[in-house]
Amino acid sequence: MPRASPNNGHTDNIQEEEEEFVHRPRQPVGIYGWRKRCLYAFILFLTVLTTLNLALIIWILRVLNFSVHGMGKLRITENGIRLEGEAEFLDNLYTNKIKSMQDKPLQVDSSQDIVLRARDEQKNISSKLVIGNNRLVAQCEEFMVIDHKGQTRFKVWDKGVSMELDEVYYTGSSKVIINSSVETPNIRGPRSKPLKIEAPSTSIIMYAKDEIRIDAPAGDMAINSLKEIQIRSRDSIILDSSKLIIKNLKVSSISSGQQKTVGYQLCMCSTGLLFLADADKECQGTREICL
Repeated sequence: MPRASPNNGHTDNIQEEEEEFVHRPRQPVGIYGWRKRCLYAFILFLTVLTTLNLALIIWILRVLNFSVHGMGKLRITENGIRLEGEAEFLDNLYTNKIKSMQDKPLQVDSSQDIVLRARDEQKNISSKLVIGNNRLVAQCEEFMVIDHKGQTRFKVWDKGVSMELDEVYYTGSSKVIINSSVETPNIRGPRSKPLKIEAPSTSIIMYAKDEIRIDAPAGDMAINSLKEIQIRSRDSIILDSSKLIIKNLKVSSISSGQQKTVGYQLCMCSTGLLFLADADKECQGTREICL
């Protein structure tokens, strides 16, 4: 009998496997079944969602009137942002300049208080302006009111209050009460009403480095005091009037016998008191008059 080669068995097995692989039915490659249906459903969902987002974006652009120049009444210019109409800010607004349109006022409206703050280089609040319910509060080192010419008309700082005005008018019906001193070159009353300066419980002191002039060109002048009226000057005191009337002066009892006095002369005691004496006699005051 012929001897079988040891490699014949292995070769037969390889041939059988090749024949079995050739005759085996091929399985299709890809996603099939429920996986394929889920994939198509997901793609359809993404398509619908993308279409809705695109339509919503187009609708927002049309409603807000977006363009290359801005949004709605908001225009972007070379100098900044221009707003034609009203704007409502729901949060903080940071800007270095706000300017109204030409020939139109700038209106800032708030349902509560309006607070304006300014900060220094260290981000600390240096000035603050609060516009609230029936109140206006300014917190700063210096508060100034400047006219259109750039001149300071009113200034408040730690040294006092300054009003650099030619004339200050007060048209109120009540009084003006000043607890400290007032420095001014001129005090003048209105044309149709008298000027009244009164200190009910204290004294009135008028001081000037050069001179003090008290004029009443169109009316009377009355100076009333409970105790004394002192007028002091290092140079001179001038009373310029066509008539000078001094009432209720005492008359010296030293007379010239039975002769009738034609008139009186004005005399002064060493204490400064004034009295009347006979015109033809020397000024001699008694103790009762000069004390």
